[in-house]
Amino acid sequence: MLKFLRNLDFLLLGSTFFLILIGLATTFFLSRDNPLIRLQITKQIIFALTGLTLFIVLAYFDLRFLRTRSLWVLFVYGAAVLSLVLVLIFGVRVHGATSWFRIGLFTLQPIEFVNIAIILLLSKYFSVRHAEIARFRHIAISGLYVAIPIGIAVFQPDLGAAIVLGAIWLGTLLLLELPLRHIVILGLGGLAIFIFAWVSVLAPYQKGRLISFALTSDPQGAGYHARQAIVSVGSGGLTGRQAGEPTQASQDFLPESTTDFIFAASVERFGLVGATAIILGFLVLLWRIIRIASLATNNFIRSFAAGSALLFFTHGLIHVGMNLGLMPVTGLPMPFFSYGGSHLISGFIILGILESLRIHQAQMQLDTNYLES
Repeated sequence: MLKFLRNLDFLLLGSTFFLILIGLATTFFLSRDNPLIRLQITKQIIFALTGLTLFIVLAYFDLRFLRTRSLWVLFVYGAAVLSLVLVLIFGVRVHGATSWFRIGLFTLQPIEFVNIAIILLLSKYFSVRHAEIARFRHIAISGLYVAIPIGIAVFQPDLGAAIVLGAIWLGTLLLLELPLRHIVILGLGGLAIFIFAWVSVLAPYQKGRLISFALTSDPQGAGYHARQAIVSVGSGGLTGRQAGEPTQASQDFLPESTTDFIFAASVERFGLVGATAIILGFLVLLWRIIRIASLATNNFIRSFAAGSALLFFTHGLIHVGMNLGLMPVTGLPMPFFSYGGSHLISGFIILGILESLRIHQAQMQLDTNYLES
């Protein structure tokens, strides 16, 4: 057990808990005279400890069997898709989307765990078909696997989750050096899907956010969230607001200040210095994951690590972008930083699988490079 603990990537874990602690610190400054936010701090600590436990358990066991056991991967995928169907029937509606199960004091968002299933499935599928990627049927089959949860997510409606799933699939294809003609076809197909979704699927508030972003108008309506986030970021200055000094977030002008707009709330409190630290911590996390991909000796581990990096990168890019007014508001959390149990625990599960693949592959290969910083 001691040898196992020594083999863990402490830079990966350190960057993860750095983001969690900064998120908790931001939430703490918002919790004064707000019992609901104080409860969020307690729950987030519980989520973090639960996630850490799952991380250690998954990292300890040898999960390389996922590379060769197709039935296991298909079972995980089927269960994930089924959970999306069940949430449409039995889930609760929050902020206009039926995306959560309510379990006592907690809620569970299945789409966060669907991301894991999709990364696993794409890694398994392409690990044995890497040389045949030029055949369009493999693109179509993999696209169908991803299209099913995307379609269900759109009807919840959860546009942000659909974008993330699409980004994982498209990013994986591009990393596999997809031929240019196939990229053009996918681009045209994506445009057709967007037009269909705009006409038939997207809710009015989602269209309003996109229009507001494109026209930079309506600061009191659909553009209110983005406008308040920009004001919060701008008011943080170099080192942030002083303790006890009122902020946009603490005065409830900034909506969803512990989830969708926690980056803006954090920059307002800790300033440019804090923003730089957060982004650097996030980049260290991505670096350690990309390092696993670069040192992998088979396509499955390489694809799973790359897909995981794409997931976290897409979440982080969109979250920071919408907090800075550079992207439309889609309601995506910042990995390991925003409040929320589903995305935090699912993130730890991904890291646990990555560490299992890294450690056990390194032991098998007797490759000490894996264990170097």
